[in-house]
Amino acid sequence: MWSKYVLPVLAAVGLILGIVAVIISRQTPPTPPIPFAPPTPPFQYSVAGEGLVEAASEDIWIGTPFTEIVETVFVTAGDPVEKGAPLFKLDTKALEARLAESRATLAIAEAEYQKQLNLPRLEDVTPYEARARAAENTFLDKKTQFELAEKLENPKALSRDEYNQRKYGALTAKYQLEEAEAELVRILAGAWVRDLEIYREKVKEAQARVEMIQVDIDRSVIRAPLDGYVFRVNIRLGEIAQAAELSIPLILFGSMDPLHIRVDIDEEDTWRVIQGAPGIAYVRGNSSMHVPLKYIRLEPYLVPKKTLTGEINEQIDTRVLQVVYQLDREDLPIFPGMLMDVFLESKPSGAATEDAL
Repeated sequence: MWSKYVLPVLAAVGLILGIVAVIISRQTPPTPPIPFAPPTPPFQYSVAGEGLVEAASEDIWIGTPFTEIVETVFVTAGDPVEKGAPLFKLDTKALEARLAESRATLAIAEAEYQKQLNLPRLEDVTPYEARARAAENTFLDKKTQFELAEKLENPKALSRDEYNQRKYGALTAKYQLEEAEAELVRILAGAWVRDLEIYREKVKEAQARVEMIQVDIDRSVIRAPLDGYVFRVNIRLGEIAQAAELSIPLILFGSMDPLHIRVDIDEEDTWRVIQGAPGIAYVRGNSSMHVPLKYIRLEPYLVPKKTLTGEINEQIDTRVLQVVYQLDREDLPIFPGMLMDVFLESKPSGAATEDAL
């Protein structure tokens, strides 16, 4: 009895619920309201482009003059810094050791140069004076003996060999005296001017080596090149800062007062660009936030497009003309690295090309 009536009822309820579910699933849900409509061109004729917000100084990749371990990091992302303020410091223990060695070398070079300037020393002169006096006495003795031989009335009183010995002995003693006197004069004259030049250059070389190492020690503190803000910090205490071309900067730095925006115009629209034309940039996701742009410059060399949408029909070799504008963000949430939608006033697509670049 129970199965005779209950089961058909349950089947009927299930059928009804199925029909209701099918009807509900086929209904189109209402379109949710759009908080902010996409931006519309503010000019009668305009050319659109994608703008990348950047520092007025352009993005500065802070590097390092030599590879070394980071000893201290003084800043964090978002910090405002003044020109010359320290950003990070490299370890200088090896440089300080080299500096001590170079200063010792400089001290030796200066001492050797001063030694040459102080020549002659009294203790060096005395032996040469004694040699000169001894040579003089020897010469006088030999000369006297030779003169006596010449004054003999009987030439046979001396043999020919003994005569020659006295004669050449006197000449030898004369030459030895001249040599001793010349050595004494050389010693009394002090250092040779060419030697002084060599020692002086050695001092300069040692001084240059000390100054070079001192410069490296000073450069171990990496400082801000101008007043600006720290955008990113990609270096940490204890890491090795590489002195090489990096794909990521150690510190990304720039000036935010004011900001610039670099607008990419696809090459097929470049002929429509009017140099100096006004423009407006819109914040993505909120078209009610927009700022007027002030023309800065146009960079006439087309470059490869860096940001691609991924559409099938988009060529990866697309090139763009870059136009740089200045923007005043005031209190708007606009930051370096942000992409914005930009419209620049242009001439109509069918107009003549007289105003084209």
